[in-house]
Amino acid sequence: MACQILVEADATGRLAELGLSVELIERVIRRADADAAMCTPLDPPIMEGLTRWGRANRYLREELVLAGWRFDNPRNLPRTIHPSGEFAIVAMTGDDLTGLAGFQPATKYPKGFATARAVEINGQLMLDFDDDFDSGRDDGETAHLNLRTWIMLFHGDEDGLRAEVALPDGIADGRITSWAERIILPLFPRDEDRLAAVLPSGSGDEEPVVVAVSRR
Repeated sequence: MACQILVEADATGRLAELGLSVELIERVIRRADADAAMCTPLDPPIMEGLTRWGRANRYLREELVLAGWRFDNPRNLPRTIHPSGEFAIVAMTGDDLTGLAGFQPATKYPKGFATARAVEINGQLMLDFDDDFDSGRDDGETAHLNLRTWIMLFHGDEDGLRAEVALPDGIADGRITSWAERIILPLFPRDEDRLAAVLPSGSGDEEPVVVAVSRR
């Protein structure tokens, strides 16, 4: 099945259907990129990329939990789940083809079992099959969430920050390389003043997002 690629107004409308927006994703990616930029040669070599990935998922959650989304981490896959329970989104680093409609992007790094399983479930749900997602919890419980997993794929280079929200349907050698649908976002040029411009007014004064955590 050919991949559906949406750009410009079509992309904006599709994002809205998913409860997302270009502005929200720009804030998330710019904040994560700003945090990663604080790394220095004294950090471990993987720290910059790890920080950008981890903070992208955190800031995505900070934006969405206020709108009724919830989250879980089956086998350390950081899913943020739509209030309907029908789909989730995960931020991942993409390769240098990310956000380019005329090319086929892939995740930059190989992924583990949880990502492979999520992609497999995407394919099954497209065929109207049912399955359960193994949460990986030590007590043997399962998440019982038969939902699609979208990927917020992002990549940065000297030109700026590129991103897309895409529905994966194929994975090879640990890297997602096939997509059923791609929602292409505009290029976000690197601009030191842009982050302050896209943050909500008073963003430095609001109460932080607080999530209750209980011991297992």
